[in-house]
Amino acid sequence: MLNAITIDLEDWYQGLTSTSWRIDRWPDYENRIAANTDRVLAILSQAGVKATFFVLGYVADHLPEIIRKVANEGHEIALHSYYHKRVHTLTPSQFREDIARALDAVQRSSGALVLGYRAPMFSINRSTTWVFDELCEMGFRYDSSIFPIRNLYYGIPGASRFPYHPLKNDPFIEFPLSTIRFLRMTFPIAGGFYGRVLPYTLLKAGIHHINHQRQPAILYFHPWEFDMGQHFYQVTPRERITHYYGRAGLGAKFIRLLQDFKFGPLSSLLSSVSW
Repeated sequence: MLNAITIDLEDWYQGLTSTSWRIDRWPDYENRIAANTDRVLAILSQAGVKATFFVLGYVADHLPEIIRKVANEGHEIALHSYYHKRVHTLTPSQFREDIARALDAVQRSSGALVLGYRAPMFSINRSTTWVFDELCEMGFRYDSSIFPIRNLYYGIPGASRFPYHPLKNDPFIEFPLSTIRFLRMTFPIAGGFYGRVLPYTLLKAGIHHINHQRQPAILYFHPWEFDMGQHFYQVTPRERITHYYGRAGLGAKFIRLLQDFKFGPLSSLLSSVSW
């Protein structure tokens, strides 16, 4: 069973709630994305695995050589907005402007045909499903933003746990982040923070369970999660846990995942979703 590895290509300060909104301060923060991306690329190359990289337009404009390197190594290039602004803070018009700017930056830096999108912080909720129509009109083939869980900051509880078509009359596909059901509750196992805190045995069992249902696991990671050299930035107590906890063991888990399961980019799963 083919599963998908996805990488949200953003720097550490673009993923922190307390710093991501201070765009005017971004130039003041230490850029660590180049070295961290190299770490991820090296692991993927050694395993012979291609992934989907959801790229920030801001990164593509300011560090285009990183995007070119990712594309030249054969990975899929997809979109992650321009400024990492959460979708539910934007109007449809602002969303279109953000996507157009990001798409231009990413395509200029990579030369790639962009088929997919992921909302910053999985910020598509029940009030912003209009995003699917907008993405479809702009030529995207799929989205991977829906977390079918109940979370204080994101998620659509009760949403489909497996790939589906969110639009009635279009083959546009949603690839939800992976979860498992246990005791009538839904638990995330999709990587990221959950991949850092969960024991590998649980991650492995969860993916096996999904594959036994003839469904692909959709996992996500960030380059900054593999950074063991970064000093603690002054963050909130919550962010100290969500952003830093479990980094020490993630590299080994990531390598084992690539050894134990078959992975590819999301684009390789498009034909497997019935229409």
